[in-house]
This record gives sequence, structure tokens and C-alpha cells, in this order.
Amino acid sequence: MNLLAVARRAGRELRERMPELASSSRMDLLAEKLVLEVLRDSGEFFVLTEERGALTLGDEPEYIAVIDPVDGSFNAVHGIPFYALSIGFADRSPEARVQDVHTGYVLNLHTGDEFEAEAGRGARLNRRRIACRRRKLEHSCIVTYCSPPGFRRLERLVSGVKRVRTFGSAALELCHLAKGDFQAFIDLRGYLRNVDVAAALRIVREAGGHVSVDGAGLGRIERLSVLACCSGMEDELRRLIQP
Repeated sequence: MNLLAVARRAGRELRERMPELASSSRMDLLAEKLVLEVLRDSGEFFVLTEERGALTLGDEPEYIAVIDPVDGSFNAVHGIPFYALSIGFADRSPEARVQDVHTGYVLNLHTGDEFEAEAGRGARLNRRRIACRRRKLEHSCIVTYCSPPGFRRLERLVSGVKRVRTFGSAALELCHLAKGDFQAFIDLRGYLRNVDVAAALRIVREAGGHVSVDGAGLGRIERLSVLACCSGMEDELRRLIQP
């Protein structure tokens, strides 16, 4: 099965409907329903998705599909052009973890930009190869999310970089790290879900980035923290954010 072709088809159909869906209070559910219809029409999958949790399409699915139909739904509802469809695929196994996702697809639902990756085959933006771009920390731009208990852990880090950004879609922010626009993505809250980032973490890895993530499984919705960065920066970042 061509998993990326399945994801691209879901992305095309969802993007066509987004102007209509974004005006509905049921946007997330309607978007999810559309994506599930594409998957059901394409094959058999064990699905982990934002709204419905875990469900099985078919009798003997070979793959796990990890889906966030609209990552950044607040942005979509409020007309902020930064929200995405995220679909990751892993081989079906009860022991499958986030790091086992081997195919990732993230579609910017506003611009139509497609980020995708397959294990061992690199990362691409609109079918062209992309790669992380390492810089010295003092020249870096990072994305970070934090709640009050973690402010002190990030104080040294934030004071040591050039820019800090937060856009409200972890999947897209990670993809822009893979593209070289950011040098790190850090979320220490334990609030992100596996469905939010499963696809994008594969894209970062295939773009040459480093990923540290809690060992969240793919059998149910689980929360996790993430540190992703350009390879070679991880030790310095850990030193700065240690308690």
C-alpha cells in the first residue's frame, strides 16, 4: 500500500472542505470523519485519532494510522493561517511506540504545503528534500511551550537564543524545524499528545534532526514531552533546561 498516497488524498479532500468546516463548531469531528472515510476506502487500519481515540477499520489491519485532522484548530477557527493535517503510519503491533512511526505526512491546510517522510528516505517539502539547519545557540530561533511550573527551567535557554516563537501547531512547528527555519522545539509540559506529533517527529528525524520523546505508545491517546533539535545541539539544550 502506498501510504503517502493515502495521506495525500485525505489532505486534498480535507483542504477543499476547510473553508466550510472552519465555520462549524464541530470542525474537528467533521474533519476527522472525512479523513476516516478516506482511510476506510483505502484499506484496513488500526486508527488512533484525536476525537474518537482508538478504532479499527477492517478485520486484520496491517498498519496503525495516527491522526490529528486539524492540529492548531484554535488557529483555524480564528482565521490564523497556521494549522495542519497530521497523519503518521506505523506497522501494527501492540508494542508500537511513537518512535516506530515510519511514514509521516503533514499538510498545511492553509497554504497547501506538504511535508512528508519515510524512514531511511529523507524528508521532503512539496517533494523536494529538506534538512535541519544547525546554528550557534545565540543565533538560533527556537519554539517552546511552557506552563508556570516550568518557567524557571526555560529561563536560561530563552535568554541565550536570538528568537523564541510559538505558533500554535506543534506538527507544523516541528516541520519548520525540519526545513531549517527553527533550530529547536521544546515542550516540557507533558501536555502534547501522540497524535499531535507522531508524523512530524519522523519528518524531523529524516531531515537529520535529533528527537527526545517520552515513550508514548500508539494503542491509546497518551501525553508526552518533546525535545527536538538540530543534531549536535541536544547536549547543550539539555544542560540549559535541566532542573
